[in-house]
This record gives sequence, C-alpha cells and structure tokens, in this order.
Amino acid sequence: MRKLGTVIHLTNRRLVLRTEHVPNLGGAVYDGAGERIGSVLDLFGPVAAPYAVIKPARGLTQAGLGKLIGGALYMGERYGKTRKA
Repeated sequence: MRKLGTVIHLTNRRLVLRTEHVPNLGGAVYDGAGERIGSVLDLFGPVAAPYAVIKPARGLTQAGLGKLIGGALYMGERYGKTRKA
C-alpha cells in the first residue's frame, strides 16, 4: 500500500485529505491497520498538492471517523486480472 496523505478535516460524513500524490477517483482507501475506510470521491485544489474527499464505507460511525483526523491513510493496490482494451 502507498501512503495517500493525512486527514485534515471531517465534514458531512466525508473526510478531507491532504494528498502526497494524485489518487485515482473511486480508488479504495485504507487505514494503517489495513481496514477499508472508503473510496476517493473528489479531488480539488492545486495540481502540485491536491486535496481529496473520501466517501466512508458503510458501517463507519461519526465517532470512528473523527478518530482518523491527523492520521495517515493509504491507497490500496488493485489485485486480480485487468481488462485489456
């Protein structure tokens, strides 16, 4: 897993993340323990250092999301066969 960035804010059940590189939209996001947190919903801000909005996975509570603020999140690698064009 590659480090995606650090959570800086929680708003309306969405996490705002300062990224270290540009992630793929819809990509899976994990915490340090390998638990799936959600997926990348949107990107905004400067090209050199964009922000990402993370849509949390079902089952995560508001309190659980609050504990992620200040912590690092990671982008998972895709496994399995890929479709060739």
